[in-house]
Amino acid sequence: MAADRDFAPDEWRRIEAAPYMAGLAVTYSDLSAKRGIADEAEATGEAIKAGASSSSEIVRTLAARFTDGQRPTLPRIPNQPSEAQPALIDGCKAAWELVKAKAPGEADAYARFLLDAAKGASSGAREGGFIGIGIAKVSEKEQAALAALALALGLPF
Repeated sequence: MAADRDFAPDEWRRIEAAPYMAGLAVTYSDLSAKRGIADEAEATGEAIKAGASSSSEIVRTLAARFTDGQRPTLPRIPNQPSEAQPALIDGCKAAWELVKAKAPGEADAYARFLLDAAKGASSGAREGGFIGIGIAKVSEKEQAALAALALALGLPF
């Protein structure tokens, strides 16, 4: 099992930031009102906490640190959503590739963890609609973001 000590500090920062970046990739795909963004962030956090039961030491470590109140430093994110989302997905892919290179036995669990964090964000707020009509739990744009992330991580969707 791998741990943070098995990675260079800059590599670990990328690995630690990726679950948040996965959630943000979905949030940026279909920006909600402030309340919706907050709900999506909270749902991402719950998905990160759920990693405590993972078979991956890396995922369990990330979940434990989140539960203890630790938050990673995120890389610079472009201001435009159309630029931010691909940058966030690329960051997730790069982090997964680091895990795959140094801890191949944990790469699949880590990839699923990232996708679960993104799925958490996608279900965090209802999207669209008008006075209750046409509301979707996961919008088409969010579905597309989830599919793009799954593809980048080599996961079926």
